Amino acid sequence: MADASTLTDAERAKLEQRRDRLMKLLKDGGGEPLDADDRADLMQEWTRIDNLLNRR
Repeated sequence: MADASTLTDAERAKLEQRRDRLMKLLKDGGGEPLDADDRADLMQEWTRIDNLLNRR
């Protein structure tokens, strides 16, 4: 997966689902409060995926 222009529809859909799940975890913590390290890790992964999806 080099960039968004080379992603297949299936790869893009999978990444979008993962990004959405990460955002949900960041918002509600999956029912448990997140510590700062966990929140930072989730945010870093969300940002990486978002950048991949939005790269032109």
